[in-house]
Amino acid sequence: MRYVISILLLLCVNAGAVTLEEAVALAISNRGDVQSALMSYESAVWESRNADLWFLPKMNGQLAFSKNYDIPEMTIPGMGSIPMGTEYSSIAGVSVTVPLFIPQGPAGSRLASRAEELSFQQSRAAEMDAVVQVVQAFYGVLLSQEMMDVSAEALEIAKTGYELAALRYDAGTISRFELLQSRVAWENRKPGLISAENALENASTGFAVAIGQDSYGLFQVEGSLDDEPDFNMPKTLEYAREAMYQNSPDLQSAEYMELIGDAGVDMARASFLPQLVFQTDLNYMAARNDTDFEIDDYDRNLVASVAIQIPLFNGFSDISGYNSARAERVASEASARSIRQATELSLVSAWNNLQAAGEGVTATCSTVEQALEGAEIARISFEAGMITRLEMDQSFLALTTARTNHASALFNLRIAEAELLRAAGLMEGYLR
Repeated sequence: MRYVISILLLLCVNAGAVTLEEAVALAISNRGDVQSALMSYESAVWESRNADLWFLPKMNGQLAFSKNYDIPEMTIPGMGSIPMGTEYSSIAGVSVTVPLFIPQGPAGSRLASRAEELSFQQSRAAEMDAVVQVVQAFYGVLLSQEMMDVSAEALEIAKTGYELAALRYDAGTISRFELLQSRVAWENRKPGLISAENALENASTGFAVAIGQDSYGLFQVEGSLDDEPDFNMPKTLEYAREAMYQNSPDLQSAEYMELIGDAGVDMARASFLPQLVFQTDLNYMAARNDTDFEIDDYDRNLVASVAIQIPLFNGFSDISGYNSARAERVASEASARSIRQATELSLVSAWNNLQAAGEGVTATCSTVEQALEGAEIARISFEAGMITRLEMDQSFLALTTARTNHASALFNLRIAEAELLRAAGLMEGYLR
């Protein structure tokens, strides 16, 4: 089903623009890091299932045919040599081993179960990290498009201004110096448009990589920097922190890292304990001096035994393994503590970035309105001969700067929203 969805999304991408929701679904289906994390989780699931079945009996069958080249003989004086064995032998049978008390079994089951949970949380974290990267790339393309539109509009305004200045110069109302200023202002806008076009191409390539597609593919995005997420954002830092404690895969991973450390020590400790097993063997054996074995040649041999195995000396491998497991537990606890600190820091940082980005959007929005009004006044004033060309260019430059700052503020706001949801573990809105 996942591959069908991926193919349909690819057809949508090739046919036209892709939305943020479609981009996230494509990334989850095609990114190598996400697929690797999911396959690691699937492998851990099978390992856990195998470890949970430690108590099941083990059955082995055997079928052997052998030839004896050195048959011992017994020499009796006056009677010659009598062979003490046969040249050919055959054996067929089964053996069943039933674990009665195996300390490594339950310990291994606990270790594998916690490893499965850790792998699951790591796969969740991989998906969330991929979503954040897709959001960054998606809005990066929209930002680059906005920057290119602003640059193109500024170039067109400068060209129109130059054409107007040329008409006024021909009419003798402005000087040659003002005409040259208009020409320079027009020419100075061209490098900005070229840079914006290159930035858009780079952003599109980055977006293709972010969704797990070939970088040489041409992708368009459907959306706007003004589009707000249609799911609830945390209203307070305290609410975001509570959500983080409940949903963050990083905190869950830290917890299971500690549990794995404890389970590893239990597993190593189990190597010092005895094992008790029941084993039964049912064999049919036959021996002849030729290869014409028949059913009547086989004799049954049934053996049942209960064995206890007590480790006495294993070359210090058990002691080394136990000390190694203890050291691994300390390392896991240290790593878990570091993850918790980093997760808390990322939450506070994301929250502060969101607040700053929101204030930046509000400020730049009013600035754009004022710059629009100022540019219109400057245009009318220049046409009426009340201001110079330089003053009008400065007003249009202020408008370009205001639009650029507003687009950047919107981009920062969208990214801050995604990072806050990632830190709080609330990415379901993007993953649905």
